[in-house]
Amino acid sequence: MKFLYIIQNNLIEQFKFTKQINQNQELFLKFQNKYFIQDCNLLMEDKITSIITDDRIDEILHLNATKEELLVILNYIIMDYKKFQMTDKILLQSQKMQKLTLEECIANRFVYLFVPGVKNSMDSNSQKEVRYTYEPKDGKICKEKYRNGRKTESTEITFEQINKMLSSFNQSTGVFLSSKPNFAESKFIAPLLPQEEVAKREKVQVKGGQMLYVQQPRKNRPAFRNYTAEEVSKHNKPGDVWTVLNGKVYDITLYMDYHPGGVEKLMLGAGKDCTKLFNQFHSWVNGHAFLEQDYIGNLKH
Repeated sequence: MKFLYIIQNNLIEQFKFTKQINQNQELFLKFQNKYFIQDCNLLMEDKITSIITDDRIDEILHLNATKEELLVILNYIIMDYKKFQMTDKILLQSQKMQKLTLEECIANRFVYLFVPGVKNSMDSNSQKEVRYTYEPKDGKICKEKYRNGRKTESTEITFEQINKMLSSFNQSTGVFLSSKPNFAESKFIAPLLPQEEVAKREKVQVKGGQMLYVQQPRKNRPAFRNYTAEEVSKHNKPGDVWTVLNGKVYDITLYMDYHPGGVEKLMLGAGKDCTKLFNQFHSWVNGHAFLEQDYIGNLKH
C-alpha cells in the first residue's frame, strides 16, 4: 500500500511539473514575440488579422484598437495593394476559400488577398520576404517594415493622415484603376534586345549589394501623383532617371549604382516604359516589391 502511495505521489508531482513547463513555454513564446497568439479563440483585443500574399504579409494587432480603427488600417493596406498592382479587383478570402467582406476580415486570423495575374498559394507558414506590422495606440499607428526578417523601417501615422491618404487616393489616383496603358508602336516603349544578348547577360561590378540599395535613405522624392508619358520622358539622363513598369512610375536614379546588369542596361528604359524589356530579362522578378521605395506615381493615359 505504501508503495502505491509513493507511485501516486510521483505521478501527481510529474503532472504538476509538466503543467509548469507548458506554462513556462507559453510565457516564453508570448515574451519572445508580442504578436504571437497561443489560442485563436482569444478575445478580439488580443488577436491579429494577417493579410497574406505570396511574398508579403501585413499584420494588424487588435490590442487597444476599436473596430472602426481596424477597418481604417485594413482599407489603408488594400489601398497600398491597389496602387502597386494597378487594379481595383481585390479578392479577400478565408482559409476555407470563402469570400470575405472587410468586417469579416477583422474577425479572421488569416485573410488571403488575391489580385488578377498574381499567384497566391495561401501559405501562412512560410517566411515572407516583406512583412508589415500595424499597432494602433493613442490615436496613432506604429507601422514597422521587415525585409527577410530584418526591421528596415519604423514610422508613426495618425488616423487623420490615413483618412486623408484614402480620400486623396480615391479622388486623384483612383482614375487609373479602370484603364490600361496603350502605347503600341510608340517611341515611349523601351526597345527589346536580341535574344542572344539576353542569353549571355553578365553581372557587372556595382557600388554595393541589392540589400544596401534597399537600405539607402530617399531624399527629395517627388510627390506621389499621376504623370504623363511626356513628363516621364524628360527624366532620361544620368542623375535623373525615371522609368515605367506596368503603368507605375519609378525614380530609379539611386538604383543606377546597384543594378547587377549595369548602368547601360538601365538607361535603355530611361524616360520610357520598360515593361517589355524588364520581362525579357527577368519576368520572374517582382520588380514592384523591390522598387517600392522609389515608386512615385502612376502613368496617366
